[in-house]
Amino acid sequence: MDYLKILQEDSSLAADFDALFDFFLLDEPTERDEVEGRCTFSLDGKAFARDGAGGEYHQLEDGSIGYVSSEGQCGRIAESIDDLIYLLVYSICWHDYCDSSQYTDMDTLEAYANERYDEIASYTEMEIWEEVVKALGMPSEANVAVELQKFYDAAHREPLYQGFYHEEDGSITPYESLFF
Repeated sequence: MDYLKILQEDSSLAADFDALFDFFLLDEPTERDEVEGRCTFSLDGKAFARDGAGGEYHQLEDGSIGYVSSEGQCGRIAESIDDLIYLLVYSICWHDYCDSSQYTDMDTLEAYANERYDEIASYTEMEIWEEVVKALGMPSEANVAVELQKFYDAAHREPLYQGFYHEEDGSITPYESLFF
């Protein structure tokens, strides 16, 4: 399904989506923020959305989705737009699921996913979440651990999506990985 088109055509839905998931869809794909030419990336791509803190979502040359934060973290987070939307909707806050030590096996990941999800859902307007899910034609339930495993696998797939900041002294500082 073309979730981005649905969001572009319904400004009220897009506003609710942004409020819930901190995901502001750009009017059209644009060049990535390369900090006046001082930032380079390992894969070509275009920015198509931003978050409230200045992070950018990039559609990469192979169709996968990368993310670069304003704090200097960079990585691939999904294999497709659909996978990204599922990650956003079912994790609610994917940034809260970046502890790589929790991805050792499915039982550990499921416990981690359920614990984090319950905490996040406790302060999320779930009535609005249900309306957004319905408007997008998505199932109201999903296995969060399965979505998180796809996220982890995308982040670790070769070639890695990396960013590099070119310092004024000529040195290069790599951005941190999204997983810690």
